[in-house]
Amino acid sequence: MLDEMTPVRADVPLDYHPDSLLGVASALNQPDTLGLSALSSAREALRLCYDNFGRLNDAERDLQAAAEPAVRRQHPVAGSAHTDVTDNVRMVRGKPTRIVDAEEFIDAADRAFQRIAPAVDRRVTELKGYRTTLEGRVAAAIDNPSRKSPEGLSLASEVRAHLKAMKRPDQRTQFVAAALAQGDKATVAAVIHAPAFLSGMTDETHAAIRKAATEKFAPVDSAQLAATDAALVKVMAAGSAVTRRFADVLAMRQSPLIRAGRSLNALREG
Repeated sequence: MLDEMTPVRADVPLDYHPDSLLGVASALNQPDTLGLSALSSAREALRLCYDNFGRLNDAERDLQAAAEPAVRRQHPVAGSAHTDVTDNVRMVRGKPTRIVDAEEFIDAADRAFQRIAPAVDRRVTELKGYRTTLEGRVAAAIDNPSRKSPEGLSLASEVRAHLKAMKRPDQRTQFVAAALAQGDKATVAAVIHAPAFLSGMTDETHAAIRKAATEKFAPVDSAQLAATDAALVKVMAAGSAVTRRFADVLAMRQSPLIRAGRSLNALREG
């Protein structure tokens, strides 16, 4: 699933491109699953971030191209034998940048950000909602419906006591692995829905058994939950990067040149 509507650019990190989701797309792009909606939301969020990051770069580039050439002036300091140097170049994000009258550029960036930020936030909210639903499905799939009944509680306690009495850790893992292979959800649920030490296991072994259980009893939903988590990480990283990029431009409102321009306008207009 390649995104032909979003050309790859050299000046925008590739991690923010919609096609950076190709690694998780195979798990999400399954017919009649929630993953399709999650993938769509993630791609749209990244498309917004990538496109507008690039458009801001284009606007800044063109503004710099239209500006007066970089100048450096040396002039005497009043009442002194010394001279001073002024220029229209400043360091911006580590690069020498000509300072121009950019109030229109800043206003355009502000309007763009006010449009982009809520749209990305909506997609993040959608992704978190899909994640919550998938997490609930996985939790239900690896549980035993009768686990909390008196009989279920008694059985679970006996299972854990039996495991803890085994002398070797590998015996415990083999016992649970056999239960998993047989689809014995009651035995597996007794282990994974209680602290690891009650079954005589380490936290690492307990986590590995839980992961194996999700893959056994909820293969699609568990894969899509992991993929949605990965997509969320990418989307939130891209959103943060775009926010920082626009914030750099909006901060120019406080530059001496912009403030001077506003003061001159106020003086001119009375």
